[in-house]
Amino acid sequence: MKFGKVAENLSEIDFSLPLDTPQTGALLQSLAKRSKEPVIYIGTSVWADRSFIGKVYPRGTKTKNFLKIYAQQFNTVELNTTFYSIPSVEKVKNWKEAVTPDFKFCPKFPRSISHRENMDAHLLLFDTFIESIIHFEEKLGMSFLQLPSYFKPTKIKVLEKFLHYIPEDFPLAIELRHPDWFSNPVVQHEIFDFFKQKGITAVITDVAGRRDVLHQTLTTSCAFVRFTGNNLHFTDFSRIDDWVKRIAYWLEKGLEKVYFLLHESEKGLCADLAVYMIERLNQLLNIQLSPPKLYSEHQQSLF
Repeated sequence: MKFGKVAENLSEIDFSLPLDTPQTGALLQSLAKRSKEPVIYIGTSVWADRSFIGKVYPRGTKTKNFLKIYAQQFNTVELNTTFYSIPSVEKVKNWKEAVTPDFKFCPKFPRSISHRENMDAHLLLFDTFIESIIHFEEKLGMSFLQLPSYFKPTKIKVLEKFLHYIPEDFPLAIELRHPDWFSNPVVQHEIFDFFKQKGITAVITDVAGRRDVLHQTLTTSCAFVRFTGNNLHFTDFSRIDDWVKRIAYWLEKGLEKVYFLLHESEKGLCADLAVYMIERLNQLLNIQLSPPKLYSEHQQSLF
């Protein structure tokens, strides 16, 4: 089963959004007044999924056109394909040319780096990865390093050594998964303080089976949230309602940017949540984000 997923008993889970930590409060107080309007990016973890056909993509859409149409529907994507292999420069350039001017790619670090016990010893692979994704140029959003569930706080020195190698201006978010990062308040405070000092964004993960990773700690002026729904269970929508309110509060206090990545077992359902979320953000913030256009008529009655 995927990380944090539960098969049943959803009604027994406390899905309430925790209060922000004191570190988040301090970070928000420290933010300078924005010179530009904040930016909100909402997307999914894939564009080449058959469940998008007839719903997100018109029926008959060819595979080669998936990304082009995806970028007309969403303004970001969690680029999971880079987790499995480092793309060629040519492929990255082709992806870049297929999307709209304001689109952002969020590539995941390859598992050949992140899921090695001694990832600090694989810096040449990191160089190869950077030399590839740097060709996204202005369309490179937030890259993120997903540490495996077995990566404990006892390995902090490995992480520190690796992070010292990363350029300071490289946009990076890190997702922690081992429970020990969150069970000890001192450890949690120290790692997020370290992230803040390094300018690293702490990934906030909202998933049913691991409520501890919903830590509500901001470490930079950018929020990076990975939201896993439960096939449009009614709690998916109430959770989104809570997130809309929290994001509105963060933006009011000076947050500059939000990446909100939606995940569902059936990928096409992410579009329903995106529509729902964007409509509520537009209402609450009086903005005009463009929601995906759903081609499946029966979906329009959900809202």
